[in-house]
Amino acid sequence: MLDFIRIACAVPKVTVGDVEKNAKDICAFMEKADAQKVDILLLPELALTGYTCGDLFFQEPLHRTVSKGLETLLDCSKESPELTTVVGAPLRLGSKIYNCAYVLANGEIHGVIPKINIPGNEKRWFTSGKDIDGSIGSEKLGLQYQGEDDPYFATVEPKLLFKKGNVTFGIEICEDLMAPDSPSVYEATNGAQVILNLSASPEIAGKRAQRRDRVKNQSLSCDCIYAYCSAGRTESTTDQVYSGHSMVAECGKLLAENASDVTTDYMLIADCDLGKVRSKRLRKEYYGNECEGAWWAARVSDAPLRSDGSLYPLNKLPFVPPTKEVRVERCLEIFNIQVTGLMRRLEVINTNAVIGISGGLDSTLALLVAVEAMRRLGRPLTDVYGITMPCFGTSDRTYQNAWDLMRKLGISSQEINIKNAVSQHFADIGHDPAVHNATYENAQARERTQILMDYAGRVGGIVVGTGDLSELALGW
Repeated sequence: MLDFIRIACAVPKVTVGDVEKNAKDICAFMEKADAQKVDILLLPELALTGYTCGDLFFQEPLHRTVSKGLETLLDCSKESPELTTVVGAPLRLGSKIYNCAYVLANGEIHGVIPKINIPGNEKRWFTSGKDIDGSIGSEKLGLQYQGEDDPYFATVEPKLLFKKGNVTFGIEICEDLMAPDSPSVYEATNGAQVILNLSASPEIAGKRAQRRDRVKNQSLSCDCIYAYCSAGRTESTTDQVYSGHSMVAECGKLLAENASDVTTDYMLIADCDLGKVRSKRLRKEYYGNECEGAWWAARVSDAPLRSDGSLYPLNKLPFVPPTKEVRVERCLEIFNIQVTGLMRRLEVINTNAVIGISGGLDSTLALLVAVEAMRRLGRPLTDVYGITMPCFGTSDRTYQNAWDLMRKLGISSQEINIKNAVSQHFADIGHDPAVHNATYENAQARERTQILMDYAGRVGGIVVGTGDLSELALGW
């Protein structure tokens, strides 16, 4: 059964302070996202008003238009009942203003998440929402669309998660990600497989890479899907430039990212593998029962997720780094790990190393590891015994490779031809050597293993294995 979720990050062409226009643009993205079967649409921090409103956040007319803008978005959400939209907008409660994320679906506000960690430049306007706990009525939200006889309440709560189909998601806002006690850590350990971040992060040299690393690392440390959506270039001022940086990461792997360094008015879509998240978490005990303690989850929708996984990025070579530079670095890392492991083994039991050399890749790597281990231990390379054992399938090329390698490395080398021994074995068990089946292959492999084991006993050594995973799987 497929277990994917489709997430879109949309960066609208925000006009600062023009909530009516911004709401229409967001509605257009909601329509596009729904048409592409997106499950969750994420927008930037304070996308409804613009992040850079400054002291306009103190103005009553702005908050009245926010209420009207939310009504517009709620009406639009009725047209796309299977889509959940997470949008940033301010919330005024009494004499305090909060920087919030609103979760909208099918004509309802299912919850409001306040920003917890307020950076210095925002403290002029916003209060941390860490102590908010409760329901906010429609009159405080300024919403009139449902009428006086049908009052509307929205939960405003930092310790709030959301359930959509079979997935639980949590939300944090911009600076929350940078905090040592990031909300996403608690959200993940309380059951959130997806974390959404609404951001307005200004650009400085090198920050795009820093942001990317932070999102990837958070998705890795929390074993989650992490979507990040930041304010676009139309928010830029003479003091700050906003780039519209969006990305989606999964368990440390970047699935999607916008290509341009500075952009706006686009939508990034990614399919994410929930099955991978669930599988990783089953192996770790610190992901406990969902919503323990003060945490709880609001039900957004019982409908199944719509993603079929067709947009999930597939790597032709998933275990091989994409660039030569990284491949070399990775191979050397693996080589040093193998050398260190073998060194310790040889050091503890004070023994020699015996290796069967075929002239192929696997035995070549094992031989290089053994030689380097002996070199680092300060022992003579002749303490490595290489034995080539030609038989029916041995080609001139691999035979010569084996001998060239052993001579150049300066190890103790020997040839033991196993054709007669294997032929005698075939005669003993009644196998026709013209039949090249598993018996034909395994008989040669077992004869080589017997020789290596007995030879190791004679010279006081251990046999260094050269089989790869495919050989193990095939039973050789």
